Amino acid sequence: MDTPRSEKTHVEVSEDDKAYKYAEARSAAPSVYEKGVPIEEVADLPPDGGRGWLVVFGCVIFSAATVWGVTEEYFKEHVFPDASESVLSTLGSMSGMFMTMLSVIPGKLADRYGYKPFLAAGGILWTLSMFLCVFATQLWHFFVIMGLIQGLANALVYPLIVALPAQWFLRYRALATGMVVAGSSLGGAVSSLVFRELLTTFGLKKSFGIYTAIDGSLLFAAWFMISERRKPSERKKIVWIDRSFFTDPVFWSLGLCFFFTVFGYLSPIFFLPTFASQKLPHLSDLLAALPVTMLNFSAAAGRTLIGFLADRIGPVNSLWAMVMLSGLTQLLVWTFVSNYAGIMAFAIMYGFVCGCFLSLSPAVAAQLWGSGRLAGLSGLMLLFNLPGNSAGAPLGGAILSGTGNNWTAVSCYSGGLQILVRVVAEAELTGLRLEARLKREPKVFARY
Repeated sequence: MDTPRSEKTHVEVSEDDKAYKYAEARSAAPSVYEKGVPIEEVADLPPDGGRGWLVVFGCVIFSAATVWGVTEEYFKEHVFPDASESVLSTLGSMSGMFMTMLSVIPGKLADRYGYKPFLAAGGILWTLSMFLCVFATQLWHFFVIMGLIQGLANALVYPLIVALPAQWFLRYRALATGMVVAGSSLGGAVSSLVFRELLTTFGLKKSFGIYTAIDGSLLFAAWFMISERRKPSERKKIVWIDRSFFTDPVFWSLGLCFFFTVFGYLSPIFFLPTFASQKLPHLSDLLAALPVTMLNFSAAAGRTLIGFLADRIGPVNSLWAMVMLSGLTQLLVWTFVSNYAGIMAFAIMYGFVCGCFLSLSPAVAAQLWGSGRLAGLSGLMLLFNLPGNSAGAPLGGAILSGTGNNWTAVSCYSGGLQILVRVVAEAELTGLRLEARLKREPKVFARY
C-alpha cells in the first residue's frame, strides 16, 4: 500500500536535516533517470526513520528466510553417496546463477507495477519450493527445486528488497541497505546451524516440512511490514534497454569491478572447511565447518556497519576501501595462517569485509544514477556477478589441484585479483568522476 502524501508531509524534519537532504538530492539530480525533474520533486524528503525501519525489518526477514543451509556433506553421506563433489557443488550454486540471470526482469517490472505483488509471488514460490523438497527423491528433483524454482524466487525478491530502503532513507540509506543484505549472511549462518540440528534429529523429509512452516510464517509476516512510498502515478515506464547506461563509462567501470571482484570473493567461502581439514586433519566435521559459520556472522555485522560508515564518507569511497581490504585480508592473512586460532581469526576478519560490495552496490547505484528505477538497476548490476558466481570457486579449485594443493596460489589468485580490480577501477573512475564532483564539491577528499 502506498503511503499517502499527507503522511509524508507530516514528518517533522529539522532545518539541518532538510538542508542535508536537499544537498543530497541535488547531487543525485543529474542521474539518467531524473534529468529534467524539478529539484523539489527529487528531494521528496524520505523520513529517514519511523515507518521505514519496519520496512527494513521486513526486508531483512525476506533476505534471511530465503537463505538456508543444507550441507553438501549431508547429501553426500546420507542421500546421494554416489554423486560427485563437483555435481553437488553445482547444485549449491545453481540458485545464485538463476537469480543473477533473471533478476533484471522482475526488477524492472516491479519498478513499473509495484513491489508487493512480486514479493508475494517470490515468497509463495520459495515456500512452495521448500515443501516440494519433502517429496523429492532423485538428484534431478533437487536441481529443479533448489536451482530453477528457488533461483526464480530469489530473483523476484532480492533486487526489490535491496532497492526498497532507498525510498525511505537518504541520510541513512547505506546503513538501511546494509542491514537488509546482512540478513542473508545472518540467515545463512543461523539456518545452517538450525537445519543441521533438524537433520540430525528428524531426518531430511521432516526437516524440510518444519522449515517450510518456519519460512512460510516469516515471509507472511514480513510481507505486511513492507510498504512503498511511491504513488502509482510516480512509477516510470519500463525501459528494457536503457542506452544511457551503456554509453556511460562509469557504469562499465562499476560493472567490471563487480565482474572481477566476485571471482576473488568466493574462494575462501567455498574452501575454508577444506583448508581447515587439510591444515588440521584431527578436526571434527563440526569444527572444520565452524569458521564458515563465523564468517557469515561476521559478514552480517560488517555489511551493517559499513552502511553506517558509507553514510558518512560516501558509498563509492566505502566500496573501493572494502574491496581493497578484502583482497589484502586474503593476501596478508589467509596466506600465512596454519593453526585453528588463525583460521578463525581470518574467517572473522574476511567475513567482515568480503561481502560489503554487495550491500553497497544499491547505495552506490542510487548515488550515481538516482533511485527512480533502482530495482531494475540492481537486477542489471547482478548480471555482472554471474560469471564470478559460476566460475570463481571452480577456478580456485582448479588452481588448487593444478598446484598440488598449494593454498598460497589460491589466496594470491583471489586476493590479488580483488586488489588489481580495485586499483584499476579507482584509477579509471577518478578521472571520470573528479570533474563532475568538483562542480558540486570543491574538496578532493569529499563524501561521495
